[in-house]
Amino acid sequence: PEIAVASTKAFLAQITAAYLLGLYLAQVKGTMYRDEISNTLEALAAMPPKIQRVIDTQSDVVKDTARRMVNAHSFLFLGRHVGYPIALEGALKLKEIAYTFTEGFAAGELKHGPIALVDEGEPVVVIVPPARGRNILHAKVMSAIEEVQARGAFTIAVAEEGDENVADVADVVFWRPECPTLMSPLVDVVPLQLFAMDMATLKHYDVDKPRNLAKSVTVE
Repeated sequence: PEIAVASTKAFLAQITAAYLLGLYLAQVKGTMYRDEISNTLEALAAMPPKIQRVIDTQSDVVKDTARRMVNAHSFLFLGRHVGYPIALEGALKLKEIAYTFTEGFAAGELKHGPIALVDEGEPVVVIVPPARGRNILHAKVMSAIEEVQARGAFTIAVAEEGDENVADVADVVFWRPECPTLMSPLVDVVPLQLFAMDMATLKHYDVDKPRNLAKSVTVE
């Protein structure tokens, strides 16, 4: 069971269940070939070792970054495509257990308001899609990083291993192993969950029982 009020395992389970439901509907409706469904299931089954790799290789840099950012008053989280809900989830976890003001935004909306919040030293966390396959979203998200950096932001990127463009630009990078783009949320969210936990621990907060929150909301 998941004891902590702030769900982490449950969040990953929800994403996985949504994938499986989508594959079942694709099978029933005939919108995917059988081999496509099988390949997707195999890719999904290969995700746990990739998640473990993130935990094994990124925990130290995540903790070091939390130490640097522990006194930050606010954070912005940016993402596009499948990275957007992960930006929202990362922001939510930091709110829930570290009691830090955070907001998650679609990176494409940056110039329509959120960029006004960027100040000198403001931490901005960006979910970067892979550059593989001429992904045009990669260039757009890189542009967003450069935009906030030009205004003094401290940038933390979640990006695919080997992405030299991100390594050259972002102040800190949490690396994820290569995986299908649609499954990247399963690994992208993990360093953000660890970051929220480390921030809360450094502030001496109970990460399992955050104030004013309950595991089940029973009152409207």
